[in-house]
Amino acid sequence: MKKQTSDYKLKAGLFFAVILTLTACTPQAVNDTNQVADDRMLIVLSAPSVNDSYYTSAFQQIVDFQIMYAKAIIGNDNVVVITDAATRPYYKNKLPDDVLITAPVYDIWIRDFSTVNPLNPVSFRYTWASMTQQESVEVQNSFNTFADYYNIERNTSALLLDGGNLVDNYHGKVITTTRFMTDNGLTKAEAIQQLQTLLGATEVAIIEPDEPVLAHADGMVMWVDENTLLVNDYSDNPLFRTVVMDELQAAFPGTELIEVPVVFENNGWPGFESACGVNINSTVTFKNIYVPVFEMPHSADALNVITQHTTKNVIAINADNVCPMGGSVRCLTWQLSGDNARKLIEAARLD
Repeated sequence: MKKQTSDYKLKAGLFFAVILTLTACTPQAVNDTNQVADDRMLIVLSAPSVNDSYYTSAFQQIVDFQIMYAKAIIGNDNVVVITDAATRPYYKNKLPDDVLITAPVYDIWIRDFSTVNPLNPVSFRYTWASMTQQESVEVQNSFNTFADYYNIERNTSALLLDGGNLVDNYHGKVITTTRFMTDNGLTKAEAIQQLQTLLGATEVAIIEPDEPVLAHADGMVMWVDENTLLVNDYSDNPLFRTVVMDELQAAFPGTELIEVPVVFENNGWPGFESACGVNINSTVTFKNIYVPVFEMPHSADALNVITQHTTKNVIAINADNVCPMGGSVRCLTWQLSGDNARKLIEAARLD
């Protein structure tokens, strides 16, 4: 969802040559912000760099959003914010020091170039739908350097797939769009077989995207539990609605499909569709759902539908500061669990 300036990359690329080696982990203390527990997921955010000219006009709005989002996570799940050295002062004293890791990761839309499925992490190859191929490689390489340094365990695939275009219930049901087929030159049967093999999926839906640029599924659908799938209400486009719902019903015969009010706006950043009005771009953890909300009349209705169809704690996150850029809550989130989560939590305590 962005293009990266080369000057920042050259400076940030030096970081891991001088980063301090982590010492032995200290025992978890009661006053630690993050508490490692099986029922807590780790949410990781990637801060914009103050040296990145692409984000200059929205820098403070993004920072304010991430601070607000992180505060909403604390006490419900665990959170870590990755920020380069020059940007860390904008978060210091706004968030606890023990949730900050100083490292150069080149973009804020970490969902797309990190890993999918926190229970069975897989890293695909980041597409260049929103930037040049060289830029996408550099962005993902910055993530790989970070993940390798902290020994984040994951499988890898050479297939092109943004994390935002993979919506997984973590119990074998997976959704992507036809962009996955197009990008990789696969038939539908081949695409399904690849996702089944890589992710251990048993049921796969490949739906038509509702916008042509990023073509991500996470702006269209959201699992709230193993057998309940929320879908944007596309009643204003009956033919498209039929195509999407028919594919989902065929792929997931035992799943309840719930339609959620949605409004699409056209005030996005140049080259991108706005994510304002799309409440379904939510982060789902073991016990909580972080739902983007907007200063729009339908937003309360959408939040009510989501709340009525889950037993999880629904936490509203105002996303007006970031949604014009083409994404919101889920797009800005990397999720980890288990040992991978523990490694980053302990690293942040020592940073």
